[in-house]
Amino acid sequence: MSGSVRHRAARAAAALAFGPGAAIYRLLTGHAAWRADCRAMAALLAGPGAGQRVLDLGVGPGTSALEMARAAPAQRYIGLDLAGDMLRLAQREARAAGVPLPLVRADALALPFAAGSFAAATGHSFLYLVPDPAAALREVRRVLRPGGTVVFLEPRAGPASLGAALRRGPRCAASMVLWRTMSSLHRRFDGPELAALLAGCGFDAVRAWPVLDGYGLMVTGRAGEAARREVAAVPAPPAMG
Repeated sequence: MSGSVRHRAARAAAALAFGPGAAIYRLLTGHAAWRADCRAMAALLAGPGAGQRVLDLGVGPGTSALEMARAAPAQRYIGLDLAGDMLRLAQREARAAGVPLPLVRADALALPFAAGSFAAATGHSFLYLVPDPAAALREVRRVLRPGGTVVFLEPRAGPASLGAALRRGPRCAASMVLWRTMSSLHRRFDGPELAALLAGCGFDAVRAWPVLDGYGLMVTGRAGEAARREVAAVPAPPAMG
């Protein structure tokens, strides 16, 4: 597949999955294994104290943010996404669950927050969809406080076992097939590559390891002090209404 055809296919798939297909996406990704990894992500946010703000990037239908909020109710989660259909789903899910979840529609490449606004940031299936992951990570670093924690879960490069996913149930298997298909059109990461990407964008104490039976990679890091000084003079984008 040529680069231009691949790019058009990726855009079309994303527009379908995160627009008219948003409800199907929510159904497929709301299974037990996906939720368990969201709770694991919350447990890795060691830095934030009670009441601290955590930014969930690419909040989608709200599954990740709501599961993390249930696992760590002392934190204040804010969800961000560019897809209006996803945000409407997330709003309905948050109301039904009775979980406060402020939502912001914005581009991750120009976050509408001041520097140092958040104690932590997360993203489940986020970086692989962003046109420029390094630019997005630099924006995340800007809005984090020094030492702020990041936790991402992204599709993993290399083989993965459909049999293992099937043993978790047909819903999990369908979810992994969808994720694998989407990531084939966008990108996948291996552990050293993803760790190096975060380190190159000013995060230290970076670790990456496989999850979801090898389909995914979990990666953590923290905003380095030196990196924060580099971007201290960068003005924040204007706040959105």
